[in-house]
Amino acid sequence: MHIEKKINLSIIYKIMFVVISAILCFIMQKTVFAESLYYNEENGYEVVIEDDADLLSDYEEEKLLSKMIKITEYGSVAFKSISDNSVSTESYIRSYYREVFGTKSGTVFLIDMDNRNIWIYSYGDVYDIVTTNYANIITDNIYEYASDAEYYDCAYKAFSQILTLLEGNDIAQPMKYISNILLALVLSFLINYFIVKKVSSAKKASDKQLLRYINHQYQFDNARAEFTHTTKKYSPKSSGSSGGGGGGGSRGGGGGHSF
Repeated sequence: MHIEKKINLSIIYKIMFVVISAILCFIMQKTVFAESLYYNEENGYEVVIEDDADLLSDYEEEKLLSKMIKITEYGSVAFKSISDNSVSTESYIRSYYREVFGTKSGTVFLIDMDNRNIWIYSYGDVYDIVTTNYANIITDNIYEYASDAEYYDCAYKAFSQILTLLEGNDIAQPMKYISNILLALVLSFLINYFIVKKVSSAKKASDKQLLRYINHQYQFDNARAEFTHTTKKYSPKSSGSSGGGGGGGSRGGGGGHSF
């Protein structure tokens, strides 16, 4: 009886060991360890490429790295792709940025295959240039590459346009120009409509009415203004500027596009 208990305990311990080992392996597989592929020794910025969705070949990663290295003159930079995502793309990329770069200035380009989104998130000094508005413009410019499964071209053009902005140059904004043209056309149509409506609804004076008032003349002599009273208006001084966002290095944000 005593021997049976020992055997049962031994079996239980073995089962527990197997279960714990399996759990640890699962956790280790799910844990993301960002490996820096390049480190800029002058400023401490780095390049990270994590293609978890396996969208790029090794050769494409090398070409992408050469473009991303140039961005380290301004901040850290990462490419990330994922197949599974239980939260929104924006929530994921914000958390990912904090885990990988902390409070360093930088930018991340994410391809979320689960939610079918591409997204750019920037922080600090980089966000002062690559703002939410520009993140939306860039993703508007490149989302069709992701739709056509040309993921390398999508990522390469994203980082190319980010670098263009950081270097102080302009990027193409076709959607902005199209929107401005459409807005101008709509306003022109509305203005013309109200002008035509006003002219067509004006009542023309008859000959009799014109003759009635033709000899009338009004003249004011010795016109003068007379001071009667004054009024006071209370306008309190502002206690100070409310401000917004804080200085460079304390802000972050981004934008994206579905594909």
